This record gives sequence, C-alpha cells and structure tokens, in this order.
Amino acid sequence: MTYPPQSPEPNPYGAAPGPGAPGPQPGGPDLLTEWGAKEHPGRPKKINQLTQLLWGYVALSVLMVPLAIVAMMTAPWWAATGFVVASSIVGLIFHGGVAGTIAWFITKSRLGVFGAQDPRVGLWVGYGLLGLFSLGGLWVGWGWIAAVGALVSLARLGAVGFSFYLLSQPDVLHYLRSQPGNQPKPPQVPPHGYPQQPPAQGYQQAPGQQPPAPGYPQQPPAPGQQVPPPPGYPPQQ
Repeated sequence: MTYPPQSPEPNPYGAAPGPGAPGPQPGGPDLLTEWGAKEHPGRPKKINQLTQLLWGYVALSVLMVPLAIVAMMTAPWWAATGFVVASSIVGLIFHGGVAGTIAWFITKSRLGVFGAQDPRVGLWVGYGLLGLFSLGGLWVGWGWIAAVGALVSLARLGAVGFSFYLLSQPDVLHYLRSQPGNQPKPPQVPPHGYPQQPPAQGYQQAPGQQPPAPGYPQQPPAPGQQVPPPPGYPPQQ
C-alpha cells in the first residue's frame, strides 16, 4: 500500500540561512533573557532596565552572604557570632523572594491579578518593600563588614529609586497596559442570569393571564381589590 506524496511542511523559522549564517534557534530566548536578566528584544528598553535592576538587586544580596562568612571568621572572639551570617541569609530570602516575584509579574504579564486599573499599583507596593528592606541593612555588622553592608544598602536604594523613576515614564505604563495579562478581569456573571423568584404563597394566576416578566415577582392583590379580567373577555355588568 502506497501513500500519496505529502507537501513539505512550512519552515516556521523562515528561509534557510545562507552559507556562514547562524541557524535558527528552535528553543527561543534563553532563560536569562526570558526572565529579564538579559535584554529581551521583544520588550522596550525601560522594561528591560526594570528587570535587570531587579536581578542586580538580587546579586547584591547574594554577595553579602560570603562577605558575612568572611567577617565572622576574621572577627574577634567577642564578635565571632553567627548574627551577621544569619541576617545576611534571611535578607537574601526576603530580598531575593520579593525581587524575583516582581520580575515574574513583569515578564509573565500577570499584574491583572491585583484588579487595579493601573497595572503599576502592585509594582509600587513591591518596590516599596524592597526600599524598606534596604534601609535595614545600613546598621548591620561591625568594622569593615558594616561599611560594606552600608554601601550595598545604598546601591539597593539607588536601584529602587531608579526603578520608581522608570515606572513613572509614560512608555512603561503604555507597555504594561498593552499586555492582556495586566488588564483587570471583569466581574463574572452567571451564564443563565440570576435565578427567578417564585410567586408569593397563595397567589393563583388567572386563566389566560400572561406570566409575570422575569426579574421581579408579581405581588398578589390586596384584600377587597378586584383583579382586572384577562384580555379578550367582555366586561361584566
């Protein structure tokens, strides 16, 4: 049994590269580019700067851990405690966790989960937390490690301040609003509308009378009140 010849599948990467040209990259951008550590060609320059500042912030937090270990090993006996090392590890967890979360919301366009019309509301809060964490590193340690920690904290504060400046730019706001995932979700309505209320107890519908319109239940007539006859019946004498 033979099969008819199939037409060749279209090349999703365009024409074949010429001699000496690099081949296509089926995997797309690498992980560092996708998460914003390196410049992404599909994002504006200021958005790339936002994410790169975040990962630079994380790198400064990672740098403090080995410096704290060295400071503990070279400290005098009265200062050779694990306080500085423990504080640097805890700081790395908080700093890295918040900065990585902000980078994820930006690169994956998930700012719509906050439900705000301005997608930057969640970013303002996240960068504010990073600024508070950075202030706490100005008075940690002793000797040279305290001086290094203060410089690192000042660098973090500078990164947060420049990020606030970038967030205030109109082109950054325009890009964030253009992403569908950054738009707030509309309120959900039941697929079949709201349930209709049953008629009041003791009320009977007259023959030929139209059922009440959906929405509000029809109230029964008051005692002594005459119900008008349905259309088509002659008036009673």
